[in-house]
Amino acid sequence: MDKNCDSMEICPNCRLSKRMGGPCGECNAEYQARCLKNYCHSSCDTCGGGRHAKVAACCGRSPLRDKWAEIFNTHLKRYVPEPTSIKCRLIPVIFAQIAKYKIPELFPQIDAWVVPVHKAMNLKGEFRSSDLKDYLGLPKNRKLILSSCGPDNFMEMLWEKGEHLDYQGHSVDYWFPAHFSIYDNDSKFLQFFNARRQIIHAFRVKSQFVWFRLGENIPVEFLGSIQNAPSVLISCQQMYSHFNREILQREAQIADEWFPLHTSFFLIKDRTSLPFQAKRTVYEINEHWLIAGLKGHDIHDRPLKNIPIGDVLITNLRAVRNRIISGYPTSQYFSNST
Repeated sequence: MDKNCDSMEICPNCRLSKRMGGPCGECNAEYQARCLKNYCHSSCDTCGGGRHAKVAACCGRSPLRDKWAEIFNTHLKRYVPEPTSIKCRLIPVIFAQIAKYKIPELFPQIDAWVVPVHKAMNLKGEFRSSDLKDYLGLPKNRKLILSSCGPDNFMEMLWEKGEHLDYQGHSVDYWFPAHFSIYDNDSKFLQFFNARRQIIHAFRVKSQFVWFRLGENIPVEFLGSIQNAPSVLISCQQMYSHFNREILQREAQIADEWFPLHTSFFLIKDRTSLPFQAKRTVYEINEHWLIAGLKGHDIHDRPLKNIPIGDVLITNLRAVRNRIISGYPTSQYFSNST
């Protein structure tokens, strides 16, 4: 223990110290500085490892050190799931609270819809209904995708329980693997760790999709096991800073060059436009039509007064559909890929 470390003040409140029956005996000036700056969580299983982020088991003394090491030691084979069968390039997000408007019935050409995990399940891994299509007001002949775009605690639930969930038994046709943060507020350790977890989770849950996320530090070769996956998710959400938008633009360019042209991209959209090769099949998963509409706003976030919410939602979805149609030749709005 460092002779200048005030162990009598710090160690009695450290759970790791209590678990080990006393001071760990490996303290040094660096660890002392972390303790005195209150970087450590009370459980001492995580610590501050980059900017203001909390990083899993960055500390070499953590009792979870070996558990996290398993993620990097897991051998990954090539992951090539069956391709999805979706025709329409627009895939809207849907919530149960709009089921009464029967909007999917008004857009028969839209053959797939997405529900976020936190709108379909609880944190115990229990589905909100035995038949999610009925719960969401979705006709049986439409495809339902369970999205993992949701709060972090739902990602951890999916990590723990995802491979035991009966997706198809609850009317889910396709499902995303969990995804974990790898962007600018995270240390390099956590970025690599989470990128690895995303791939492992796709294997575990037999997802039809994989996430492509590089962040600032991850080389594309680190994702080599998913290079031939047919359906790739790229998130364009929450890119609030110029720095993040630059990362996203770089990711999109690398993805377009790295994946074969028969690989389809599924963009989790906000308003970011990304250029891809003309022959690339690109789908847009759009939530904005719904979020704006529920507030009584049009697709440009302008308030619409004295118009029923159902009518606003229909108008918004039609506007998004028309924008996507205008971006493709008519023959390409509906994908020929299966």
